[in-house]
Amino acid sequence: MEQIHALTSGMTAPDFTLTDVISNEPVSLSQYRGQPLILNFWSVECPWSRKFDAYFTERAAQWAERGLWLLFLDSNDNEAIYEMQDLADELGITHPVLCDRRNVVADAYGAQTTPYIFVLDENGIIVYQGAVDDRSFRQQEATINYLDAAVEALLAGQTPAHTDTIPYGCTIVRHFDD
Repeated sequence: MEQIHALTSGMTAPDFTLTDVISNEPVSLSQYRGQPLILNFWSVECPWSRKFDAYFTERAAQWAERGLWLLFLDSNDNEAIYEMQDLADELGITHPVLCDRRNVVADAYGAQTTPYIFVLDENGIIVYQGAVDDRSFRQQEATINYLDAAVEALLAGQTPAHTDTIPYGCTIVRHFDD
């Protein structure tokens, strides 16, 4: 297993190349350099990830109109590519869904849960990392949407009020060598 790193805002996001399960083409973080980007560590099976599917589907189109791109990364070792493809098709997802086998990118970013969000500026600097909003097991209704606030701040050329939050969701199922 690779070393799991904890990235925080202000750090440069590590580059990676993964296969998009929709197009079957390689996608690199570096190909988005010069454009702001959201990385969403996503899961086919996690109910917390499912809670945000409609939100991301709606926002992806709005963000794209504003020059902000969205990538889903599925790092769960127990989720098959056909499951990712089927759910992407069912949800009408048109942005890349990247398969992170063996959790290489999740480990490099320190992503522990789904969802786990990273917002990058046009230079690849992390301006926000953590939760979509403040929902949790005990607090079922959101009172603040950290991601929306981070996106608005980024697009306005400002620093988000919250740059690092603790995400809530299902633990990423990691690959371990025997």
